[in-house]
Amino acid sequence: MLQPTRTLARSLAVLLLTGAIAPAPAHAWPLGKLFHLHPGATQPKDTRIPFHLTNQDGFLQQVEVDGRVYTIVPHGALTIKAAEGTQIYAVTSGIKHRAGDLLLAVKPDTRDNTISIE
Repeated sequence: MLQPTRTLARSLAVLLLTGAIAPAPAHAWPLGKLFHLHPGATQPKDTRIPFHLTNQDGFLQQVEVDGRVYTIVPHGALTIKAAEGTQIYAVTSGIKHRAGDLLLAVKPDTRDNTISIE
């Protein structure tokens, strides 16, 4: 009678241990997100405006967008998304601008446009 009790106790201990070690997948239920209560709330809408900056200068150019500095290689391009009203400043001097100059402010008509920095 003692042997089956020990076997049962060991089996339960092994099951508990493996259950504690193995991570459960995010959606372990077989039907996944079929009955998700708020499907519209899962993906926030991205309202940022994408645009392209190109460096027509022969030197590296740096721009500041919303507190972040981006480097554009000579004759290179960069695609950025920013909220409407975001101001873009030059960090380095170029042919037609100095460091700290306002290059542009993001507007709805800036969407998918290519802006050259010289």
